[in-house]
Amino acid sequence: MSTGVQKAADAAQKSPEALARLDVRVLDMVMARAALPEILETLCTNIEKHYSGLLCSVLLLDADGTTLRHGASPSLPTDYRQAIDGVQIGACAGSCGTAAFRRQPVIVSDIATDPLWADFRHLALPHGLRACWSTPITSQKGSVLGTFAVYYREPRTPDAEHLQLIAHATHLAAVAMEWDRAQAELRSAENRYRTLVERLPAITYIAELGAQGPWHYVSPQIESMLGFSPAEFISNSSAWIDRVHPEDRESVLAVEDHFQKNRDLFQAEYRMFARDGTVLWFRDEAVMLPAAEDQPSLMQGVMYDITERKRLEDQLRHSQKMEAVGLLAGGVAHDFNNVLMLIQAHNERLRGGLAWDASAQKESLGIEHAVTRAASLTGRLLAFSRKQVLQPKVMDLNEVLTEVAKMLDRLIGKSIALRVMPALELWPVKADPGQIEQLIMNLAVNARDAMPQGGQLVIQTRNAEIGDAHPRLRDGVRPGRYVTLIVSDTGVGMDSETQTHMFEPFFTTKEPGKGTGLGLAIVYGVVKQIGGWTHVNSKPGEGTTFEIYLPWAEEAKALAPAPGTQGLFATTARGTETILLVEDESGIRELAAEFLRRLGYMVLHGMDGDEALRIAEGHEDLIHLLVTDMAMPNVGGKELAQRLRKVRPEIKVLFMSGYPDHPALVDGDGGGQTTVLQKPFSLDTLAQQVRTLLDEQ
Repeated sequence: MSTGVQKAADAAQKSPEALARLDVRVLDMVMARAALPEILETLCTNIEKHYSGLLCSVLLLDADGTTLRHGASPSLPTDYRQAIDGVQIGACAGSCGTAAFRRQPVIVSDIATDPLWADFRHLALPHGLRACWSTPITSQKGSVLGTFAVYYREPRTPDAEHLQLIAHATHLAAVAMEWDRAQAELRSAENRYRTLVERLPAITYIAELGAQGPWHYVSPQIESMLGFSPAEFISNSSAWIDRVHPEDRESVLAVEDHFQKNRDLFQAEYRMFARDGTVLWFRDEAVMLPAAEDQPSLMQGVMYDITERKRLEDQLRHSQKMEAVGLLAGGVAHDFNNVLMLIQAHNERLRGGLAWDASAQKESLGIEHAVTRAASLTGRLLAFSRKQVLQPKVMDLNEVLTEVAKMLDRLIGKSIALRVMPALELWPVKADPGQIEQLIMNLAVNARDAMPQGGQLVIQTRNAEIGDAHPRLRDGVRPGRYVTLIVSDTGVGMDSETQTHMFEPFFTTKEPGKGTGLGLAIVYGVVKQIGGWTHVNSKPGEGTTFEIYLPWAEEAKALAPAPGTQGLFATTARGTETILLVEDESGIRELAAEFLRRLGYMVLHGMDGDEALRIAEGHEDLIHLLVTDMAMPNVGGKELAQRLRKVRPEIKVLFMSGYPDHPALVDGDGGGQTTVLQKPFSLDTLAQQVRTLLDEQ
């Protein structure tokens, strides 16, 4: 037997064993996550070692599906390897390009004569390459991943052993390439997930079950939110539960216990202390992760910072509560003013029948003073509920401050040093001067009470331009120009809990009997009604500063009328005109009607707007004046006036109100002349207003 034949026979006997070892070698490298070029290089080298004269090559198909790139070819000439790197697949593109294109093996026994190599033989022949057998490497799903090729330096056709070898090598290459592709996709997915996790405005974590369960992972956001590095937090198994607010700990542990038993969904909202002591609200949501029997149970969750949402919710609840109390206060004030009106009117009638020196005159005056004090209290309630009659005008805040400052020295006492600092060229505001006076007085009294041992009170004004990036905008403030009233004291200050309730009506920190709790509530109501907003800066022991922002008035300040030009009350309050009186409170209606008739007027009266419209429809003669309450069942005063003016355009209107809902009525309500009388008022005042309106042209 010749030497060549003997070598071939020995190789044939060794090939199954060699291929088995090759399988183990390649699969070990795959499981060890070796790099793909290293695995393919090992595959080719081992095959070449056992088959003399054989040269291996692996080309990888690009993602474009048309270009073959170098994968491994340990024994091919470098120039040739570089020349075929980037070859395009096609119907006549050498052995590899054609195999990838056809998706089936291509056997070329002689490169020099085979037409598939017509455009490429000039690359192979100079290097002595004459035969090339190529097989497409395909995935389990059938897509082409690349090609596995065998070259010889002489023309040659494969036998059965070669075909078995090529099929085996192609399979191993496919395993390695699919594994590499899966690992690449996994790494890409992990990178995308990590990028997402680390960019979320939340803390992502993986932890074992239980309040003391160790944390296996926590995202970097924990450092920016709570001030701990991930490694620092993970190193302490009780770091999480120790940081939960004591008031929330019991409820959180109950949710944790439920989650351990049911393993459905962990959901909780609780507060945590950051490293610097800041309290943050979190919404924590977690699910159970699959785990092997011998592994601890893990939960994966996300902690969202909801501190700002909680602040807005508290602000909304506070606003709703203030609005509800305001409605209640307005309703109480309205009903109480009607009662005061009756007391006032009956007292006037009684006093009118007494001699001027009668002993009962003193008691009557006492009743009148009590009514005035009660009306002042309802005025405070109406100021809080923002339903009092307003006379807004364009004004200089400095002028009001200067006048009020003249009274403050006596009000605050000698132990408090007062400094008033009006700004130069202050912008105008549009408000009711009486409201502004009340606002300044209430803030000054509040400051005085905060300095029982004396101190300093500073009141100043300032122009303020609020831009789009101003930090106050988060409180719902709109950008624009504002005039600021700043009241600062050096008193005891307020803690955060007191500041939460300071604008609530009847909330006071004073001893029983030493405060109504309406001062700051009235400030709140007045500022809101004007369209402004308030910022408070206070800490215990460091005093308090109130900043009141009032909208800048674009229109120019109105000039005061010259002395003697204002309308004066007529010398007599009597008359003979026809008056339509509408009031749902029967006692007030009957008293007012009888009083006006005694003055000579013809009085038609009704209990509400519906009845008044029927009376007006049945009255053919002129009705000179409508005197109507604003708030009535069915048709209210404003609607009644509008409907009557359509059929009686000459009619004048006098509104009565415990709390007019539309302060704009003072400026007019769509034509005609109107005046508003705030209850309680005296019958003499009613007579004067009636006469004044009737005499106006």
